[in-house]
Amino acid sequence: MKQAPVVKVVPITMRKTKSTLMIEPIRPGFAHTAHRPHIPLQSLINQLLRHSLNDMMRKSDSSVMNEVSSDLYIMADESRITPVIEELLATVITNARKGRIHIRADRFRDIVILEIEDRSNYNGYALDYSIRSLEPLARTVGGYISIKGQQKLDTTISFSFPNQISVTGYDC
Repeated sequence: MKQAPVVKVVPITMRKTKSTLMIEPIRPGFAHTAHRPHIPLQSLINQLLRHSLNDMMRKSDSSVMNEVSSDLYIMADESRITPVIEELLATVITNARKGRIHIRADRFRDIVILEIEDRSNYNGYALDYSIRSLEPLARTVGGYISIKGQQKLDTTISFSFPNQISVTGYDC
């Protein structure tokens, strides 16, 4: 008598990329996207300032004040949001000379607005041009960048982005 073939049932998750639908097995011990721990935005910015942006800060001789509340968490995919924040900070720091840079953030429903203010702006036109080149990167995460005061000493760059995970497992 022949035995029926053994069929192994594997739970799966689906996530959508730009052009395809990815089907992945859910492996024990690996956090599903919707259940992964979230990181405080303040900590994320501190990590960037201490590591990847530290040399830039020394070269520009600027002070950076992280005024983001410790209870504002990134709920969206940090791996997609972090490069945008890092590039914005790098651009502001690179264009600053002995600047006083203040970083603040607020949450309005499911939107986070990150503001980077450079007090004593060195070159507003270069900063404006560099920030505008980052707009396509911000749009990849559903975000928007605005800049005000670029021809004055105080310049504020705002980056707003959705701070949620959609039901389908990818950011809105």
